[in-house]
Amino acid sequence: MTLIIDKKLPAYTYLEREQVLEMATDEAERQDIRPMEIGILNLMPSAVVERTEVQLLRMLANTPLQIRPTFIYFDTHKSRSKQDHFDEFYKTISEVKEAGLDGLIITGANLEDRAFEDVHYWKELTALMDWAHESVTSTIYSCWAAQAKLYHEYKISPHTYKEKMLGIFQHQARHETGSPFLSGMDDEMAIPHSRWRGAEAKDFARRDEFQILIDSKEAGPHLVIGRGGREVYTQGHPEYYRNDIAEEYSRDKSAGITNCAPRNYFPKGDETKTPMRNWSANGQVFYSNWINWVYRTTNVDIKKPLMDE
Repeated sequence: MTLIIDKKLPAYTYLEREQVLEMATDEAERQDIRPMEIGILNLMPSAVVERTEVQLLRMLANTPLQIRPTFIYFDTHKSRSKQDHFDEFYKTISEVKEAGLDGLIITGANLEDRAFEDVHYWKELTALMDWAHESVTSTIYSCWAAQAKLYHEYKISPHTYKEKMLGIFQHQARHETGSPFLSGMDDEMAIPHSRWRGAEAKDFARRDEFQILIDSKEAGPHLVIGRGGREVYTQGHPEYYRNDIAEEYSRDKSAGITNCAPRNYFPKGDETKTPMRNWSANGQVFYSNWINWVYRTTNVDIKKPLMDE
């Protein structure tokens, strides 16, 4: 059992039903080891907040290490529809900074239609990113969060597409890099993407601090490592459920969006058929590799992010 979570959290019921490895708080307190503290800033829309919780907890669970995930929300910015949920199960950014973290995950957000500076919580978000830069062993920036971090820290602006990058795309792993983040992963793998813009290989080519580990001719880079692993950028969504893209496509069509048909997703292009899930295993291996890397490099003193610092 690895995840230390509150039994009252709605995600607990789903994980227990799926026999995902988890541990209630009272059980964890009887074990004489320090759990790894992993924070999750959940920026997803209210309708999928709880689904995102389950997706990420599932990814973090497949390791013998004891992990205490902490969901995070903002100090001043408030949700119009989910604030009660956040108040009960999440900690504020200031609380998390005070306690410290070994690792951090910042999710994507449905905000690609606006400038970064126009996002209501932009100042709070960038302040967290700056703190993580100095104080967290490794941070995963997912999808929109990757765009936001690259823009904020490196002045790299995302490229906007004429059609939505939606569907399942084949990728190649650069095993010749010898990166521990790729350990045990296939040479080729399918990865879901869902975005209107993103970073391209040329954005990283002239910067020594970045290393592309997984990329696609069709979808571009998926996994990029920055600062030797202190920053991890993922543009795809290995945590997705089987039907997530179908549901997103349906919402887009209902909103009148026409250039959003998913590629390589429905069997033979037939939207009435159940999509094949062929991406989860490699995604699970990646998250396990990330957890293992953080475990090996973080400090026993959580206030010190790296063992050699």
